[in-house]
Amino acid sequence: MKKILYMLLLSPIFTISQNIGDFYQGGIVFYLDNSSITQKGLILDTSYLEATYSWSSQDPLISDWGPNLHYCNGTEDESIGGGKNNTLTFEQDHSGSDYAANLCFNSSSGGFSDWFLPSINELWQVMLNINTIDSAINIYGGEIIGQNFHWSSTQVLVDSSGGDIRYAYGAWPYTNIGPYITSKSKNTAYLVRSIRCIDNDCSFLLPTIIKEYNEKKKLIRVVDPLGRLVGNLTNKLFFYLYDDGTVEKIIIIE
Repeated sequence: MKKILYMLLLSPIFTISQNIGDFYQGGIVFYLDNSSITQKGLILDTSYLEATYSWSSQDPLISDWGPNLHYCNGTEDESIGGGKNNTLTFEQDHSGSDYAANLCFNSSSGGFSDWFLPSINELWQVMLNINTIDSAINIYGGEIIGQNFHWSSTQVLVDSSGGDIRYAYGAWPYTNIGPYITSKSKNTAYLVRSIRCIDNDCSFLLPTIIKEYNEKKKLIRVVDPLGRLVGNLTNKLFFYLYDDGTVEKIIIIE
């Protein structure tokens, strides 16, 4: 018995790593961070969340982001790992409501209760992996990525540099140039797809990830806070949108 116990104590402990496209912990893995000892990642729900309020009689799968004239402080996080806090903050500010973040917060899909509305950079990772996600959905069941605009949990920042309290960010999955990020009025109804972190661990190593993005990313377009293409760049607030989903807020004063 002692010999067996000794052998067990000396045996290495193996962990099984996940891959993008795997079905794991209630959904489809669409983002992985292997920069630390423990693998971290993001999981997409296999289906869209139905509205709990009749925002639209034509489509039961679309919901408003929130009241367009109310600024929800603490929901401006754009980062990978930031969607959970955005959602929790919104839920505290609008407890018991029927908005996009509330649907995710209250979801128990797959037996898990830690779903949230993705931040804009988390949502962008979904858009970058549409083909892999749809292939996995076709195997495991669920709903493939829809054509319509998708809400993120990231509200347009309003500070001394500008911003508009009426808008929040989201992404179009299919256009003639591929997916892209823009902002929409918060009181309009669009698709809601929840995500969660592997093992409920959203502590991603952001500085490393952002550095890698900055080395590879390409500028897609320059837009104003309403998502319109920008011509004159002086004395205005505008945003650089990159192909990796990152957004830089810029203002040039002359």
